[in-house]
Amino acid sequence: MAKPWTASFQLIRLFWWDSDRRCRAEAFSRLAAVICVQVFRGKARIWLSQMKRKELQHLLSGSLERPEILRTILKYAAAVFLLSPISRLYYRLFRGLRLQWEQHLTKSFLGKFLEAQCFGHRAGLQDTRDSFDHRHPDQRISADVGKFTSLATTLWLDGFQAAVDLYFYSGLLRTLSPALSKLAVLAALGGTLITGQLGRDLPALYSAERASDGAFTYLLTRMRENAESILFYGGQRQEVQLAEKSLQLRSDSEWNRLAAKDVVQLVQDQYRQVLGLGPSLVMVQMAGLTQDAALLNQANEAFDAVLRALLLFADNCSDFSRLTAVATELFTYHLEQTQDDNSESKILIQAADEHDSSWLEVQGLTLAFADRILLKDAHFSAPMQGGLLISGPSGSGKTTLLRALAGLWHRGVGEIKREMKPGAVLFLPQRPYMSLGTLRQQLLYPNQRAIKVDDSHLHEILVAVGLQSVLERTKGELDVVQRWDEQLSIGEQQRLSVARLLVHRPTFALVDEVTSANDPAHEAMVYQCIASTCEGFVSVGHRKSLEAYHSLNLRLAGIDGNWDLYKLH
Repeated sequence: MAKPWTASFQLIRLFWWDSDRRCRAEAFSRLAAVICVQVFRGKARIWLSQMKRKELQHLLSGSLERPEILRTILKYAAAVFLLSPISRLYYRLFRGLRLQWEQHLTKSFLGKFLEAQCFGHRAGLQDTRDSFDHRHPDQRISADVGKFTSLATTLWLDGFQAAVDLYFYSGLLRTLSPALSKLAVLAALGGTLITGQLGRDLPALYSAERASDGAFTYLLTRMRENAESILFYGGQRQEVQLAEKSLQLRSDSEWNRLAAKDVVQLVQDQYRQVLGLGPSLVMVQMAGLTQDAALLNQANEAFDAVLRALLLFADNCSDFSRLTAVATELFTYHLEQTQDDNSESKILIQAADEHDSSWLEVQGLTLAFADRILLKDAHFSAPMQGGLLISGPSGSGKTTLLRALAGLWHRGVGEIKREMKPGAVLFLPQRPYMSLGTLRQQLLYPNQRAIKVDDSHLHEILVAVGLQSVLERTKGELDVVQRWDEQLSIGEQQRLSVARLLVHRPTFALVDEVTSANDPAHEAMVYQCIASTCEGFVSVGHRKSLEAYHSLNLRLAGIDGNWDLYKLH
């Protein structure tokens, strides 16, 4: 696991150094504008402080008439009114910078989000499981990126503003009282050490709270996704008990963190109250100044500003602990997401050329999962016409082999040469993906804009794969928007994926148990569609009946990577 500050620096680097030139130029322009506003704010505060002292001295002198008193008050109020928009401008610039950072960092995670979720890509990673592994990647992207950029931007710019205020107010404070200036430095040093000691466990407590919250969310997600199965088993009582136990753990971890945070804040409040007497005690020792209320007020203001700037870490101890916890988890996920399995893979995938005798040829392919050898030194090729069936017992590595052929599995060694022209090969997974949108968009996925097909032809395709009942439900409309993953059964979804094949008409196809949830009649219908559309195809299946639609059978033994290849007819 990366160290907290190393993790924060690397995440900052992704935006401020590793982004493209245009993005960096815009970001640094925003930052320059924010810095200019911060410097102006610091100078304006000093000017207002001097003006306030001067006008207060005039008021306390007793020599001003009522009209002059009113003019003095209005003059100060006008100055405050004219300078107040600067603060609003600062927050607007701050929000623009934070949102740009958040958007860029989120896009960088989204770039490899799908690849990172592929089991073949992640299977080679070392076991990096930690207390936050229950947090879903989508939660990290949707929530943690925003938390990190908000905390980092706030603390970073607050730190710069503290430096600006320290520069201006420390000079003013030294002018008013060198002794008071020394007291502020010593008090800030003491406060930082005390807070650091009391809050040393806050990052770990916050990480534990996040882990327990992630575990609780994970349990709820699993209960929702498997609600029907749980009810069929009658296991709702057990699941609810697990959720209640996780909820209690989340509550306890939050309680422990808040208790530690309350102790730190209590000590901070008491410490600041005691230090509030400092300016008065120091200034009354200065001869002739005990009656100068305006000077004493300005000394209090300057002392408080210097102390606030020097106590930045102490006052924001809780936010720093949250930043380190979030940065560590987010950067660890970034390492998992970007770790290049291909650098360790020895599976070479090359494009087949027109002189090759097969559109898919495998030489010396060995596949592994964890400490198991799924396939050992396999040599085979798919026929240019007809199908190659991959069969074998459950768990023997059939789907893993298909993933390797599609380029989604990297743990192994060997050479794969296949057709790689755009649109020439279509992959049909066992669990079809139903996109959000209309029935038409389901059929055209993933090339919803590139393909133009008449409605009548789409109707014919749906009927060809046995989905005329879907047309009846939509009354023939193709632009009906529904949750198709909920409206269609698994078997219907599988046949809809075959309908996509009829729409796109690829030359070849890789098919993963696309009829596992269908009856024999629909199975025959599906494979007739595949065989009549594609010149060649490779499919995974268990049923003996599938042999009728293939000319070759690659059977995996499931033991020590053994395999056998033979003709079917």
